[in-house]
Amino acid sequence: MDKYLKTQETLIGFINSQKDVLHGECLGNFKVLIGDQDQFVHIWRYEGGYSAIDENMRFLEGSQDYKLIMKDMAPLLRSRESEFYLQFSFWPEVSLRQPSHIYELRSYHLKPGTMVEWGNYWAKAIKLRDYQHTEAYMGLFSQIGELYNVKHVWCYESMEARQAAREVVWQATQDQWQEIVARTVPLIRRMSSRVLQPLPVSTDRKSTRLNSS
Repeated sequence: MDKYLKTQETLIGFINSQKDVLHGECLGNFKVLIGDQDQFVHIWRYEGGYSAIDENMRFLEGSQDYKLIMKDMAPLLRSRESEFYLQFSFWPEVSLRQPSHIYELRSYHLKPGTMVEWGNYWAKAIKLRDYQHTEAYMGLFSQIGELYNVKHVWCYESMEARQAAREVVWQATQDQWQEIVARTVPLIRRMSSRVLQPLPVSTDRKSTRLNSS
């Protein structure tokens, strides 16, 4: 694990040093506390659409420094995946959080054809759920990877604060929240939750790519 974290920090440093060439920046790096153990989540933002991503891939394929970093990383991994997402327009912009906070990554795997309906309900739900205007961190929907996949990321001071926030929302908006739950649950094929802890190397910028390793 220590070797992986050191190598990942080297990778982030390399990417950041190529800002004149590469399109994108690292938003955050997280360790999974509750969920699949020995797992990390890295989130990146890309500017310029798919043409910029194409340019990035061509540059990295020709970079010997990048190849050496990935050669060091490969023996440390048991699995790795990469997916591309867009952010829902009704979620708030990503803002700075305290390093001591925890993050909950909730994954919703929807039935095909239900993404618009999901978005319509959550455009209303986010106003109820983010009652302190500090918890809603990021809402994304997949473009490449597992399709009809939604990621909601919430930020809390602690596990106890998470529980308190959920109880307050349920008690204060019970009828409205119950209706939204009743409408959205039939759209879901399966769902999961992981609790994340930010790594020291984390930065705080917006992103639309999520890597797990």
